[in-house]
Amino acid sequence: MTHMIYVVPSLKAKEKLQEEGKAWAESQGFAYVPRGKRTIQDLMDEYGEDFLVYSSWGPQIDRPEGSHFFSLNMAELRIQNLRKGQRDHLLEALMGVKEHGLRPAAAQPPVTVLDCTCGFGADAAVASFGLPAGSRVDALEVSPLLEAVTAWGLSHFVHKKDDVTAALRRISLRCDDYRDYLLSDEGPVYDVLYFDPMFQRPVEASCQFQPVRAIMEHGGLTRELIERALQKARRRVVIKERDFRQLCRDFPDVTLYGGKYSRIGYAVLECDSWKK
Repeated sequence: MTHMIYVVPSLKAKEKLQEEGKAWAESQGFAYVPRGKRTIQDLMDEYGEDFLVYSSWGPQIDRPEGSHFFSLNMAELRIQNLRKGQRDHLLEALMGVKEHGLRPAAAQPPVTVLDCTCGFGADAAVASFGLPAGSRVDALEVSPLLEAVTAWGLSHFVHKKDDVTAALRRISLRCDDYRDYLLSDEGPVYDVLYFDPMFQRPVEASCQFQPVRAIMEHGGLTRELIERALQKARRRVVIKERDFRQLCRDFPDVTLYGGKYSRIGYAVLECDSWKK
């Protein structure tokens, strides 16, 4: 059963911002309620985790530990690096090409990608910006609150560079559990399925995760689910990880992408049908 999500304005919201928040809430099927002078703890006591605060930054997850609203975060720096002609290991993994075989993105064939663990949307943004023209990036996020915040950003956030804004608008995000998608009878639709299990097991000290920790989905990506993903993808499955030891034991044919000194890398598993 889906819980109702409540939207309340920020404490200092002017009438125009309140009207904007109410209109957005109604468009999403959420319940808009007046804030009054209630604190975040007051709101949690009444609504539990099922509320968003609408501010000048759009909808945000406000908790005593901090706030989360849509921003590009590290995707901003990665996009800047792409403009300078630098590599991005995620893009290489999604396209299945190492540095020595990497042609400019414009010379690569387009790919269709499903980001199965969208989270804050940073990887999806980089993929949408950097993949070859004609590529398509869709995304899933299992948390209704997080999906609402990220979806708002993809459809409303305006970057100073028009091509970044356009890249965000091209991403199609829906609230769904990737496990349901993997176990469905739907045939292969996407060239690449991308997973970031790290988002489900964040670094404990990471400040950006604190406001959303209570609503995050902590289910793991099992060997069985990876095998199912290999059946659902047309070309490859890409998994972002810090520790690849178990993955390498389970899938000896895995190819690893990433910098020599980077704590984060990408495991690429090619589908049998694509290998042939």
